[in-house]
Amino acid sequence: MEQMINKDLVKKLRNERSWSQDQLATISGLSIRTIQRIESEGTSSLESKRALAAAFDINVSNLDINTTAAGTLASIHRGRKFGLAGATLGLLSAYIGISISFASGHITSGEAGIYYGGLGAFYGICCAVIAVLSNRYHTNAA
Repeated sequence: MEQMINKDLVKKLRNERSWSQDQLATISGLSIRTIQRIESEGTSSLESKRALAAAFDINVSNLDINTTAAGTLASIHRGRKFGLAGATLGLLSAYIGISISFASGHITSGEAGIYYGGLGAFYGICCAVIAVLSNRYHTNAA
């Protein structure tokens, strides 16, 4: 059964020891192709995972990939995109509303300018808040 393995950790541990992929294959008793697949795809069998853990003299569970953190980071990026998309849609809607009000004569050009300026400032603040909050959660999740 294929399992996900922390391929970045495998590469890091191999490089710390100045081992080539071929040397790691020899030390672990795995084939060079298996080492290449693990480091490129991040998948391995339980037996390969155990062999790598023995070669690196670490616990097998240390090679597990943290899928919760990866999912959290994906959620943060998705939230950032939706937040910015929502703020942009709100900006466009307000801009259209101000433009229609100005074109129909309900507001003067001076009032429209004030509204546009306020709208731009509010949009900038919204984008800044989204960026700060998503970076804060990104830092906490990593």
